[in-house]
Amino acid sequence: MPRTSQEQTQERHAYLLELFRQQPDINTKEALESFKSKFGAAINMKTFNQLREQAEEEAESSASPPEAEEPESAPEPASDDPAARLKAAAVSEGLNGAAGAPSKKPKAKGTGSKNIFVDAPKENLTFLEGIVQQLQEAGATNVRIDHSTDRWLVLVVDAK
Repeated sequence: MPRTSQEQTQERHAYLLELFRQQPDINTKEALESFKSKFGAAINMKTFNQLREQAEEEAESSASPPEAEEPESAPEPASDDPAARLKAAAVSEGLNGAAGAPSKKPKAKGTGSKNIFVDAPKENLTFLEGIVQQLQEAGATNVRIDHSTDRWLVLVVDAK
C-alpha cells in the first residue's frame, strides 16, 4: 500500500474538518462514506474522532462568550487556520509512525519516547514552539523539541 504524503494527509484532514464544520450533526457512517467516496480510502478511526472533536471544540469556542476567550483571542485569529493544519500534520505524522501495528502495542508501555517529525511553514513551527514552551512552563516535563530548523522540527514526547 503506498504511503500517503503529508500534503495528501493534510488535504484529507482539512476535508473532514470542513465536513464537520458544515454538518455538525452528520453521523459517523455518512462521514466515513463521504470520505471514502472522495478519496477512495478509509481513515484511521482515532484520527477521525480527533478531527471530529477538534471541529466540535472550534464550534463551542466560537459560540462561547468573547470574554471567556480574551487571553487567547489576540494571537489566535492570525494563526487559527495554520494552527489547525499544524495540529493535523502533527497528528498524522504521529499516527503514521505507529500505523504498522497499532493494536499490537501495549498502551501502558512505560518506557521510551515518541518522536514526531513536523514539516511545516516557519510560522506554524513558531506557533508550535510557543505551545511547547507553554506546556513546559505549566509543568509538562515529558514534551520537548529535539531538533529544529526553519522548515521542520522533531517533537519528543516521553512516556510518563
